[in-house]
Amino acid sequence: MPLRPLLPAILLALVVSIIVGVLAAGRGSGLTLAFAVALFGLQMLFATARLNAPFWRPDTTADEEPRAVVCAQHNAVLAALVYAWGAAAMLAIYSLTDLWWRHWWQYGGAMALLAAAIFLYAQLLSTGREPYRTPRALFALMALTAVQGIALTGVLVWLVLAGKLFTPRADWAANQIFTAGAAMLTVLSAVSILTYRRLARSKPQA
Repeated sequence: MPLRPLLPAILLALVVSIIVGVLAAGRGSGLTLAFAVALFGLQMLFATARLNAPFWRPDTTADEEPRAVVCAQHNAVLAALVYAWGAAAMLAIYSLTDLWWRHWWQYGGAMALLAAAIFLYAQLLSTGREPYRTPRALFALMALTAVQGIALTGVLVWLVLAGKLFTPRADWAANQIFTAGAAMLTVLSAVSILTYRRLARSKPQA
């Protein structure tokens, strides 16, 4: 399943999620903000399944593009979109509403930089830069993906156990963004690794 046909729906969900999120935060409605972040989260879950499922089936064709490279590029774009969503949501909510949290621009800027870096990596994969497409490079990518998944799982556990989702402080909106983003990236990391393992075990076709 190519990524391009899914992009309009993903970008629409991203924009609607942020608009609803800003309105919800401005009214202090945590439930509505949760609905807004869930809207984008469900769209990303759908996209992750649609893009990875074809790679779970045996392939009998000899493609010019190695399947592992194509899959890595698709999942990198999805990860970049999650970080971009988190950055846009953080910056929009705390700059367009009366909510004030002193770290909003730091986390928003950091997520924007991560999104840009991952987009650049995905572009390098798609343009055929060989150093980024070797089996060793893809293995290193999956190792980093595993580290990301483990780290974000820890973040999720901490957010829940520390009661950050129900805090009365002004970072309540940021915590919802962190939770949704961490959940999306954790799932994407797990699916990426599972897909990579299936592709690595499959024999290359002649």
